[in-house]
Amino acid sequence: MHLLITNDDGYRAPGLRALAESARALGVDATVVAPSAPMSGAGQSRRSGVAADWAWAEPVAGIPTIQVNSTPAACVVFALTSGLVAPVDLCLSGVNAGENLGGALNVSGTYGAVREAAARGVPGIAFSREFGGPWAEPEGWDWTWVPDATSRILATLLAARTGWFTANVNLSSTDRGADPAFTRISRALYYTDTYDLARGIIRSSIGYRLEDLAPDDDITAFAEHQRTSITLVRRD
Repeated sequence: MHLLITNDDGYRAPGLRALAESARALGVDATVVAPSAPMSGAGQSRRSGVAADWAWAEPVAGIPTIQVNSTPAACVVFALTSGLVAPVDLCLSGVNAGENLGGALNVSGTYGAVREAAARGVPGIAFSREFGGPWAEPEGWDWTWVPDATSRILATLLAARTGWFTANVNLSSTDRGADPAFTRISRALYYTDTYDLARGIIRSSIGYRLEDLAPDDDITAFAEHQRTSITLVRRD
């Protein structure tokens, strides 16, 4: 098995290192192809006909690494079509610094990468973790528990390959992957987004409504019950 590892926080991100460490523990071949800089909120976007520089980078957790100056989805296209990466059996994306849940999940570049892989016939798993501190300072969060939690979920999903094609995983710092709930994507919005005229940016904050939640959705499991959420998507 050959794994493609990518993310939307950039190739230097601590979450990418955590995911690479988990993949390396499986004892399989892998290649990292990740954005040169953070690309949060890129979804599945990519631009055809626009130059995107790339370069070999220092290996992440001992895994050969390529940085691409573009989005996570573009990194997947690069890996699957450039000829520089061996044929890919599974795409892993993350571990994102902060949860990706609910009705606006498609905004996530972490999830967008596995959607791009799936569109090209490659199954994938998107991993995100619970916020562990200030949004802009993920390097200061506690990442020590994340590789083991990620490995635990990987083992669960790889043992049930017939039941899914893509998966969205949100790791809870409470159960650390030990008591996951299998969920569906909530129709409710997890984040409240507003445009800040003064700063010229979209501001996001957690702001779901309890009355919009269903018992089996990802927001309920993760935010209300502090359990790791696994949402499986089949390919019919």
